[in-house]
Formats: sequence, structure tokens, C-alpha cells
Amino acid sequence: MTLRYSLFKRLKSTKPFYVTTPIFYVNASPHIGHLYSMLIADTRSRWEKLNPNKFSYMLTGTDEHGLKIQTAAEKQGIDPKVLVDRVTGNFKELSNKLDINYDRFIRTTDKDHVNLTHYFWNVMEEKGFIEKGSHSGWYCVSDETFYPEANTEEIEKDGKKIRISSESENEVVYQEETNYFFKLSAFQDQLVQYLQNNPDFIKPQHRYKFILNELMTTKLPDLSISRPSSRLKWSIEVPNDPSQKIYVWFDALLNYLTATGFPNGFLQDSKYITPEDNLWPATHIIGKDIIRFHCIYWPIFLLAAGIDLPKQVIVHSHWLCEGFKMSKSLGNVVDPIEISEYYGIDPVRFFLMENSNIEDDCKFSETLLERSRDSLLGKYCNLLTRIGGGKFDIRESVEYCKKGKFDDISQLIQNYSLKKDIVPSILQLSTDLQDDINNLYTQMDEKIINFDYIRAVQTWWQVINQANQLFQISEPWLYIRALKSSSGLDDKTIEDYKKLINYYVFLCSETIRISSILIQPIMPNLSKDILDRLNIDINMRNSDYVKIGADLNYGDGANSNKHKLPLQKLQPRVSDKIDD
Repeated sequence: MTLRYSLFKRLKSTKPFYVTTPIFYVNASPHIGHLYSMLIADTRSRWEKLNPNKFSYMLTGTDEHGLKIQTAAEKQGIDPKVLVDRVTGNFKELSNKLDINYDRFIRTTDKDHVNLTHYFWNVMEEKGFIEKGSHSGWYCVSDETFYPEANTEEIEKDGKKIRISSESENEVVYQEETNYFFKLSAFQDQLVQYLQNNPDFIKPQHRYKFILNELMTTKLPDLSISRPSSRLKWSIEVPNDPSQKIYVWFDALLNYLTATGFPNGFLQDSKYITPEDNLWPATHIIGKDIIRFHCIYWPIFLLAAGIDLPKQVIVHSHWLCEGFKMSKSLGNVVDPIEISEYYGIDPVRFFLMENSNIEDDCKFSETLLERSRDSLLGKYCNLLTRIGGGKFDIRESVEYCKKGKFDDISQLIQNYSLKKDIVPSILQLSTDLQDDINNLYTQMDEKIINFDYIRAVQTWWQVINQANQLFQISEPWLYIRALKSSSGLDDKTIEDYKKLINYYVFLCSETIRISSILIQPIMPNLSKDILDRLNIDINMRNSDYVKIGADLNYGDGANSNKHKLPLQKLQPRVSDKIDD
């Protein structure tokens, strides 16, 4: 760990960007919600790495302790560690198959994490923030947490009345036991002040307002952070007290520090000073169902320890299928590996990010996925197919630009356009396209760093659509026909026709080159195939080369007939109708 971080300092001049997913609880199979969290983090991390002067580190992993794991293992007659080893593999398979480029896959059974958890507990105990006492309240086995009565409600289910959590809608039962408690209430006012001073700490804004309002209107009870060993066996033992096990959330949240090599730096006035080259603080990606743990409990743990708070907590909503939250009982759970095997990894990644709206629940349907994939095929990939055919020469168009042959292009468009009425449209469209391509990185960067992926992709689509439109209305193939029957054309006209052909091809090829560089964080494989086809140098696929003319050394072999289509057409496999 120490060597790794010394390398950061030597190789990188800027603070590493550290992004985390939740660590996923291994009591169920991975679903599209898990993939969504991973993709939000992966896209953001890859985007950071597009800039060769920046460094990013992504953490994901699994939460492997708790009563649900213990119960499931008992039912199967196996040791809990055997069970978590098996199920954790499913989450690794998901991340690996969907090309999630994590830097560490952490497990709460990892030795360094167990050691960190003991260390952190001892720090809290030494500071006087942990004490033993009896506890009673509404406990949810599924969520492994106690809820205040105000956060529960009574409903009727299967003919009988039960009480559920208002947040998770899982059943709660009244329970009394002896636990260790953390003094949450001692830091409530401090957290309120921090949130008021840092309104972007929680995004989106309505989640921030929800947490701030709760903290300002409801006194926090002290938090039970252990369970009796007689009931919970599969968890980390409380230091110096074998009769108690550490509460799964207290353990789980600390994983974000474990990956940084904590404890690191040095103490000054009871505060940990984080080294400049260290990963911390993190940007956390979480689902809305675990907001309280990450936006109340976790910041307070850190305040108590004297550790810098996370940089930001991004709270995303859920994916709905046919208007309902996915659940086994409804039979509408989407298997991300299964759909990616049919539609392709990158089209699935693209669809989820193209429709990623962290503020509201997102709508999933295979019909929408098919439409998204068809657009990639028909607009993005087809643009390359059109200029990459035998009629044109991408390399020649790049050479024309390199030699300055487009300097008088506006005049040529006016002089030689075969349809005079569309000359103003061509001139305006080519100007707009160049401006938008040159501003594409800045425009997408502004949106992606704010996790506004849906609008980032819309901006990306804009230049693809403009290039297709330009190619369609300029009709460069008509000049090729004219050259083939070149009787009556003088040498200057022939050369001017070639300039026009290559100008339109060049603008389209630059659109493909730059848009492919910028879509790498979302579609790393398809973009690679297209950049490979254009013969773009591997070292020129970053943000230093996203202006028109920034790379004029590509195109060799791009028009060869040996190339396969970058994306194959699929037969629709769903018949459901959706409204436009």
C-alpha cells in the first residue's frame, strides 16, 4: 500500500480522484441496480482518465457479514465464508463481464479491512464515543438496522397486520437487547452546520434537502453498533469483548477508508491530516435506499474520528421495469449479464448511461434498449461505414487537411455545389458542426463531472446527428459520379471536386474520431474497434486530441474491405409496444 501511494506522488501532479460504489450485500444475485451503481462510478473514473494529467481510482466490492448471510449459510449447511466466497464471485463476474474497470474489489472479509475495523473501533472507544447499554426498538432483519418508530408504519399483508420500514418497505419486529452504542447525537449539530456550509455535499438537491430537514427536525438517537454474539455469529468481533459482534453497517462503511491504506498521514489536534497524494476523500455513488447510512451515520463517524468527510455523495434512484420496482415476486428482475450477452456489453452500458437520471427512477424495457442499440448502429456506426467504403478515402481526406487544401473551402462550396438552394444550409451546418465538435469535450465534461450523464450523451448525439445530416445534404457521392464521367471537366474543377469530397469525408471522420475518444468511458469496446479501424495511435486517444486537426496521422487502411461492421444488426426479441 505504501509503495503504491508513493508512486502516485511521483507520477501524478494532481490529487487522485477517488470514486466508490456501495459494497454489495451478497445475499442475492446481482441485478441491474448493482450494475447501474458500478457504471456510474466506472464512467466517471474512466472520464477522469481521459485527461493524461489526471489519475482516478475506483473501488467496488462486497459486504459479507451479517445475520442474513449467517442464516442463508445455516440453511445450506455450509460455513458462511464458503457461502460468501461463492456469491462474491457472481459480483466479480458481473463487473468483469460488463467491463467495469475497478482498481480494487474489496471484501469486508479481507484481512486489512478487519484490522482497520478494529483500529477504528478502538479510536472511537478511546475518544469516549462508544458505550454499552440496553436497546429496544423496531429491528429489520432484511436491512439489518433498527428504525425509529416514526420511520415505520403498520400495514396489512396476507390478511394480518405487520409493521414495516417506511423507507425500505421491509418488515420490522420489536426487539430488546444489550449492545454497544455510538453517540450520534453528539455530532448532529456539527453535521447540520457542515451540510449548510456545503450544499453540494449530497446530490441531487432534493436528497440533500431531505437529509438536512430530517437532521433539523428529528433528534438523532444513539446508534446501536453491535449485536450479541449469541444471535449474530458471522461478523467481526468487538475488540476485547467476545460477547458482541460489530454491527454490519459500522463495519461496511469503513471499507472506503480501508482502500486508502488508513490510518495514514498524521494526527494534529485530534484530526487526521490526509496526505496530498492519498486517495481520500472519496466521491460515493449510492442508491437512494441507503442514503441515511451514507449521509448521516458515515459523516458522523468521520467527524468523530477527526477524518475529512467525503468529497460528495451521489444518490441515484432505481430502475423500474414496466413501471414497477424490480423484484423476484413480480418476476421483473433484469439479469444484466443475460441481456448483455444478447445485445452486447457496450450497447447495454450505453443504454443505461444514456438514460441515467439520478434524480428520478429510470425506465427499463427491452424495446427501449433495442431502439438505443439501433441508433448506435444506424447513426454512429453507419457514419463510419458510409465514409469507410470503397468510394472514399479517409486517409486522403486527412492528408488534404494536413496540406491546407481546405483553406478556400467555403468559396468552393458556393461555386461548385450541385444544388445551389442548399448552399447556405451546408455552410451553416459545417460551421456549427466544427464549433460543436471543438466544444464537445468541454460540454460533456461539465455534465459528466456533475453526473448528468443523460445530457452528456445528448450532447454527444448532437454532433453525430449533425455529421450525418451534413453528409446527407452535401451528397459527396455526386461529385464522385461527376469525376467518373469527367469529360469536359478541367484539371482545376477536378481538383476542386476532390477537395469537396475530402472535406465532407474529413469532417465526418473527425466527428467519428473525436466522438469515439469521448465515448470511451461509456463504450470502451465499440469505441476501441472504431478507433482501431481509423488507425488512431493508442497514445492519441485522450483529451489532448479532441479538437479538429489535433491528430492528422490516421486513416491508413480505414477504407479496406477487410473490415467487419463494428456492430451487427440483431433480430428484435421483444414485441411489447411503448409510446413515443
